[in-house]
Amino acid sequence: MSDPVEVIVFRDEPGEFADMAPDFVARAGVPPTFESLTLQWPEAAGIEEKRRLLRFVATATGEGRSRVARPLGKLDADGEADGLASFLRAVDGDSWWLGDVAIEFDAGDSTEMIWFPGGDGVLLHIGAAASLLDFTVLPAIHEIAIALDWQLTVQ
Repeated sequence: MSDPVEVIVFRDEPGEFADMAPDFVARAGVPPTFESLTLQWPEAAGIEEKRRLLRFVATATGEGRSRVARPLGKLDADGEADGLASFLRAVDGDSWWLGDVAIEFDAGDSTEMIWFPGGDGVLLHIGAAASLLDFTVLPAIHEIAIALDWQLTVQ
Protein backbone atom coordinates (compact mmCIF):
# COMPACT_ATOMS: atom_id res chain seq x y z
CA MET A 1 0.00 0.00 0.00
CA SER A 2 1.40 3.38 -0.96
CA ASP A 3 1.54 6.42 1.26
CA PRO A 4 -1.32 8.88 0.77
CA VAL A 5 -0.64 11.97 -1.32
CA GLU A 6 -0.95 14.88 1.09
CA VAL A 7 -1.82 18.48 0.27
CA ILE A 8 -1.21 20.79 3.22
CA VAL A 9 -2.97 24.10 3.82
CA PHE A 10 -1.52 26.50 6.37
CA ARG A 11 -3.52 29.33 7.89
CA ASP A 12 -1.29 32.40 7.79
CA GLU A 13 -1.15 35.02 10.52
CA PRO A 14 -3.40 38.08 9.98
CA GLY A 15 -1.57 40.68 7.90
CA GLU A 16 0.99 38.17 6.62
CA PHE A 17 -0.45 38.11 3.08
CA ALA A 18 0.34 41.77 2.44
CA ASP A 19 3.88 41.21 3.68
CA MET A 20 4.38 38.20 1.37
CA ALA A 21 2.87 39.84 -1.72
CA PRO A 22 5.30 40.76 -4.50
CA ASP A 23 5.62 44.49 -5.23
CA PHE A 24 3.42 44.34 -8.34
CA VAL A 25 0.63 42.75 -6.27
CA ALA A 26 1.01 45.32 -3.52
CA ARG A 27 0.76 48.10 -6.14
CA ALA A 28 -2.49 46.56 -7.41
CA GLY A 29 -3.81 46.91 -3.88
CA VAL A 30 -4.17 44.22 -1.24
CA PRO A 31 -7.25 45.01 0.85
CA PRO A 32 -6.32 45.40 4.53
CA THR A 33 -9.05 42.92 5.47
CA PHE A 34 -7.40 40.08 3.55
CA GLU A 35 -6.32 37.01 5.43
CA SER A 36 -4.54 34.17 3.72
CA LEU A 37 -3.92 30.49 3.29
CA THR A 38 -0.78 28.89 1.96
CA LEU A 39 -1.24 25.67 0.04
CA GLN A 40 1.73 23.30 -0.17
CA TRP A 41 1.49 21.14 -3.27
CA PRO A 42 2.05 17.41 -2.86
CA GLU A 43 5.46 16.38 -4.14
CA ALA A 44 3.78 13.91 -6.50
CA ALA A 45 1.34 16.48 -7.93
CA GLY A 46 1.50 16.90 -11.68
CA ILE A 47 0.78 20.05 -13.65
CA GLU A 48 -2.68 18.90 -14.71
CA GLU A 49 -3.66 18.01 -11.14
CA LYS A 50 -2.55 21.44 -9.95
CA ARG A 51 -4.46 23.13 -12.76
CA ARG A 52 -7.54 21.06 -11.97
CA LEU A 53 -7.43 22.13 -8.31
CA LEU A 54 -6.96 25.80 -9.22
CA ARG A 55 -9.73 25.74 -11.83
CA PHE A 56 -12.11 24.05 -9.37
CA VAL A 57 -11.39 26.53 -6.56
CA ALA A 58 -11.73 29.50 -8.95
CA THR A 59 -15.07 28.17 -10.18
CA ALA A 60 -16.36 27.42 -6.67
CA THR A 61 -15.40 30.83 -5.32
CA GLY A 62 -16.88 32.63 -8.31
CA GLU A 63 -20.24 30.87 -8.26
CA GLY A 64 -23.08 33.37 -8.34
CA ARG A 65 -20.72 36.31 -8.73
CA SER A 66 -19.90 38.51 -11.65
CA ARG A 67 -16.14 38.42 -11.49
CA VAL A 68 -13.10 39.15 -13.64
CA ALA A 69 -9.78 37.32 -13.29
CA ARG A 70 -7.00 39.81 -14.02
CA PRO A 71 -3.48 38.52 -14.57
CA LEU A 72 -0.70 40.41 -12.79
CA GLY A 73 3.06 40.45 -13.21
CA LYS A 74 4.54 38.77 -16.28
CA LEU A 75 1.09 37.51 -17.26
CA ASP A 76 -0.37 40.93 -18.01
CA ALA A 77 1.81 41.35 -21.12
CA ASP A 78 -0.09 38.81 -23.20
CA GLY A 79 -3.26 40.90 -23.31
CA GLU A 80 -5.43 37.83 -22.89
CA ALA A 81 -8.99 38.48 -21.77
CA ASP A 82 -9.20 35.38 -19.60
CA GLY A 83 -6.73 35.84 -16.78
CA LEU A 84 -7.44 32.43 -15.27
CA ALA A 85 -6.42 30.61 -18.46
CA SER A 86 -3.19 32.62 -18.58
CA PHE A 87 -2.46 31.86 -14.91
CA LEU A 88 -3.19 28.14 -15.36
CA ARG A 89 -0.83 27.94 -18.34
CA ALA A 90 1.94 29.38 -16.14
CA VAL A 91 1.69 26.57 -13.55
CA ASP A 92 5.14 25.01 -13.07
CA GLY A 93 6.52 26.99 -16.01
CA ASP A 94 9.46 29.37 -16.18
CA SER A 95 7.52 32.19 -14.51
CA TRP A 96 5.94 30.07 -11.74
CA TRP A 97 7.92 31.77 -8.97
CA LEU A 98 7.26 34.28 -6.22
CA GLY A 99 7.51 37.70 -7.76
CA ASP A 100 6.68 36.78 -11.36
CA VAL A 101 2.96 36.01 -11.67
CA ALA A 102 -0.29 36.48 -9.78
CA ILE A 103 -3.99 36.61 -10.45
CA GLU A 104 -6.52 38.99 -8.98
CA PHE A 105 -10.23 38.18 -8.85
CA ASP A 106 -12.31 41.37 -8.98
CA ALA A 107 -16.03 41.79 -8.41
CA GLY A 108 -17.11 45.19 -9.63
CA ASP A 109 -14.78 47.74 -8.12
CA SER A 110 -13.40 45.55 -5.34
CA THR A 111 -10.74 42.86 -5.17
CA GLU A 112 -12.16 39.59 -3.80
CA MET A 113 -9.14 37.33 -3.93
CA ILE A 114 -5.49 37.21 -5.03
CA TRP A 115 -3.35 34.14 -5.74
CA PHE A 116 0.39 33.91 -6.33
CA PRO A 117 2.95 31.10 -6.23
CA GLY A 118 5.47 31.19 -3.44
CA GLY A 119 9.19 30.65 -3.24
CA ASP A 120 10.23 27.84 -5.52
CA GLY A 121 6.71 27.16 -6.82
CA VAL A 122 5.91 24.52 -4.19
CA LEU A 123 3.50 26.87 -2.43
CA LEU A 124 0.44 28.83 -3.51
CA HIS A 125 -0.64 31.86 -1.49
CA ILE A 126 -4.37 32.66 -1.48
CA GLY A 127 -5.54 35.96 0.00
CA ALA A 128 -9.19 36.88 0.54
CA ALA A 129 -11.65 37.86 3.23
CA ALA A 130 -11.70 35.34 6.09
CA SER A 131 -15.30 34.36 5.32
CA LEU A 132 -14.46 33.52 1.68
CA LEU A 133 -11.46 31.46 2.79
CA ASP A 134 -13.35 29.60 5.52
CA PHE A 135 -16.68 28.98 3.82
CA THR A 136 -15.72 28.64 0.16
CA VAL A 137 -11.99 28.23 -0.53
CA LEU A 138 -11.20 25.58 2.11
CA PRO A 139 -14.32 23.49 1.36
CA ALA A 140 -13.50 23.66 -2.38
CA ILE A 141 -9.92 22.52 -1.75
CA HIS A 142 -11.25 19.69 0.41
CA GLU A 143 -13.73 18.61 -2.26
CA ILE A 144 -11.22 18.58 -5.12
CA ALA A 145 -8.62 16.86 -2.91
CA ILE A 146 -11.09 13.99 -2.47
CA ALA A 147 -11.63 13.82 -6.24
CA LEU A 148 -7.85 13.76 -6.79
CA ASP A 149 -7.46 11.09 -4.08
CA TRP A 150 -5.31 13.44 -2.01
CA GLN A 151 -5.37 13.72 1.75
CA LEU A 152 -5.97 17.28 2.97
CA THR A 153 -4.24 18.49 6.12
CA VAL A 154 -5.09 21.95 7.46
CA GLN A 155 -2.65 23.46 9.96
